[in-house]
Amino acid sequence: GWTLSGLHAHAGSGILLKPELWARTCDALVGAALEAGIGASLRWLDCGGGMGVVERPGQAPLDLLAVGKHLGRAVAEAKRALPDLREVRVEPGRYCVAPAGALVAQVTQVRAKRAAGGGRTVFVGVSTGMNSLVRPAMYGSHHEAFLLGEPATIAPKDEAGGAPGAVHVVGPICETGDVLCANARFVPGTAKAGQWIAVANAGAYGAVMGSRYNMRDPAPEAVLGLDGVIAFVARA
Repeated sequence: GWTLSGLHAHAGSGILLKPELWARTCDALVGAALEAGIGASLRWLDCGGGMGVVERPGQAPLDLLAVGKHLGRAVAEAKRALPDLREVRVEPGRYCVAPAGALVAQVTQVRAKRAAGGGRTVFVGVSTGMNSLVRPAMYGSHHEAFLLGEPATIAPKDEAGGAPGAVHVVGPICETGDVLCANARFVPGTAKAGQWIAVANAGAYGAVMGSRYNMRDPAPEAVLGLDGVIAFVARA
């Protein structure tokens, strides 16, 4: 026979505004265990991940202190309900890793096209694309782009200083979806060939989802140590 030693649930992804969600997941797992009559054998509960990462200006970060407060209450109740419970887990994975990495690429060309409603749409071409960071192309995730060396990024405007004009950071792959950052926030005209751009939150699901699509090697991985030394990571 077999003994069920744990239960796992995952409630969602990119969660910023509901710090109580992991506690509620813990409550649901306890309730399910008791209703099914399996509480006596459980040693652990896993409340999943989904802790959100700030992706756009103006977003409030997840309140970890509130997450801990809610979880503390839920864990205490879970231990009272399940006598042999030893662990209650959460999975902060991407929350920790995504902000630790960026995709750095060089600007290769800048092209402007007149938009249908007036103004311009500016395409900033860079040296790598969705072969290095596929999330925007695959499911529309937003990764803010920053023009390195500029004092700040601000909302773009057209040449006359009027209505905002779109700036898109795009890759070299011959695909419509090869966009690393739609509606980037630097001013049209500030990006020039030879400059460098950093695409944020690429530390998770970045290199690991990279490929040689269209026979283009993905960007190499490098680690910046606390001593300021850059070490390149060898691929298997």
